[in-house]
Amino acid sequence: MSGAQSPPAVPDDAQRIRAEIERTREHLGATVDQLAARMDVKSRARAQAVQLAGRARTQVTRLTREQRIPLAAAAAGTLAAISVTIWLRRRR
Repeated sequence: MSGAQSPPAVPDDAQRIRAEIERTREHLGATVDQLAARMDVKSRARAQAVQLAGRARTQVTRLTREQRIPLAAAAAGTLAAISVTIWLRRRR
């Protein structure tokens, strides 16, 4: 006889399998969370609406700053035209 032989590595195999099952569960849970997020159309639409509204505000602010002088000139021209029209009607 060759002496004491070690028993099969059953406990190590069981621990390895349990660890593999736990990793698989975590991976599956992450996959389910990702799929649920993709399927949550309301939340995705809300997020996109907030993003678009922010971009629109930025563009309006920028355009308002850029167009401030032309808008003031147009308002002054309109006011002048109204004043002249009123003045001409009173003269008649």
